[in-house]
Amino acid sequence: IMIGMLPVLMFTSVSAHLVPHQLLARNTAVRLGSVCGRTKATGELSKVTRLRGGELPDFTGAPPFVLVCAFLSSMDSMLLGYDIGCISGIMLFVQQEFQLTNHQVENFASAMNSAAVVGALISGWIADTFGRKPALFISSCTFAVGSVLMAIASSYDMLVTSRYIQGFGVGAGMLVSPMFISEVSPKQFRGALVSLGEVSLSLGILLAYVVNYFLSGVPNQWRWMIALGALPDVLLALRQLFLPESPRFLLSKGKFKKAQRVQRRIMRPMSDKEADAELAEIQASMGSEKEGSWLEMLEPATAVAMMVGVVLACLQHAVGIESIIYYSTKIFQTAGFTSPSMAILGTVAMGLIKLAFETYSLLHVDEMGRRPLLLMGAAGLSVVLLGTGIALQIKLASNIPGITTASVMVVAFISAYMAFHALSYGPVTWLVLAEIFPNSIRGKAMGIATMANRVTSWYVAYTFLTLSERLNWSGAFYLYAVIAAFSFVFYLLFIPETNGLPLESITPLFANPNKLVSRNLRGLGKLTFSRTTK
Repeated sequence: IMIGMLPVLMFTSVSAHLVPHQLLARNTAVRLGSVCGRTKATGELSKVTRLRGGELPDFTGAPPFVLVCAFLSSMDSMLLGYDIGCISGIMLFVQQEFQLTNHQVENFASAMNSAAVVGALISGWIADTFGRKPALFISSCTFAVGSVLMAIASSYDMLVTSRYIQGFGVGAGMLVSPMFISEVSPKQFRGALVSLGEVSLSLGILLAYVVNYFLSGVPNQWRWMIALGALPDVLLALRQLFLPESPRFLLSKGKFKKAQRVQRRIMRPMSDKEADAELAEIQASMGSEKEGSWLEMLEPATAVAMMVGVVLACLQHAVGIESIIYYSTKIFQTAGFTSPSMAILGTVAMGLIKLAFETYSLLHVDEMGRRPLLLMGAAGLSVVLLGTGIALQIKLASNIPGITTASVMVVAFISAYMAFHALSYGPVTWLVLAEIFPNSIRGKAMGIATMANRVTSWYVAYTFLTLSERLNWSGAFYLYAVIAAFSFVFYLLFIPETNGLPLESITPLFANPNKLVSRNLRGLGKLTFSRTTK
């Protein structure tokens, strides 16, 4: 693992010396991309929160009750991460117990992603019509019901149906949770608090990997793993007793007095006068907001930004992250780690690396810039995916059972893969998406990009085992390496550095694609892991 981590550790060490700690005087967008789009009742939701550039996300001084609300809401992301990591660990046992074909395993693993799209669409309507709290309650209940049904499943059909129910709850949580956090948080803390969801996701994956390992020798291990995921959801359903309704939603329904009481409650120890002033600001912004029409997407700059955004969203998963997380135990077993406990232990290392490097990226993205991180990640993935394919090809061609040098290299390359993806594709993709669209249609544009992202995620998870069979495992990683190389060229030509630019000046950069490409190529020589100047 350390061999695979060396290039990444060298990069982070050097960049720490290259980057001054007092950079960027202008405001910069730091709200990380969430799957929440703009709804009729919330315009500011789709606005990107701004902090002073170069400052790390900070919770110091945030009202205590706001921190509680953000923590309880971010638990949805943690449970999603737990489910992803859980499926990775139980795949071997489920396939063995139900005698599933590889195609059935693919369908089982990917079912949640397709149902999540439906859950997000329906929960958005529920959140607008009935409130954020009912939508969060439905998210928790459906995930808990799906988990319980899956834990007691007696057939393959029941497994997949339960997975769809889970997916509906996941989609609802992915949409409503960051929406709720962004609406109850003071503007100066909103970016940091919304970013909790990204870290919670990685923490959930790591938690599942650890629990998988310690339960690997227990009878009915996979059923216990699924059932354990239902318990926190039951507790989360009870959060409705403590969480207030969003003040913005209450204002949208004309309930000013109730919104005022909630605002004063969540802003304590802030004075009532200060809380009322912030509520008045929210009310004024809601009155001036205008929702853009779909026709605005046909304007030249917006249309190009939309195309770039959709490709950017797809590339996050097209490089195979979903396959490697879901099927990591199968990959390790193919590499020679035949013991299920050893294969699961490898996933624990993956989870630790993902959490550490994603947290590092979240804290330093404003110092290093978006383009440098994306280009570094794409170049790194191209190399390590190629290396993984070569190592697997050598291992399978040798016909030597057990752990060999090639087996160790597979683990090293997969570890480096997780680090590079967590530094770049993971968090930076959503940040850039949240910045490049004009405010009037940002919600609609983010909705389209999110749909493309989830469909790509489903397709990658749905096809990996079939692809590996037909291309003898190594071929699948060669294909992902080609996609990663394409993403490097795409980022190089079409992704501008948005760090430090006012949001209103970003979309116009796409009005002339030729000028955008020329601008990006001219800036290549000045590329550093610090602020990219305009």
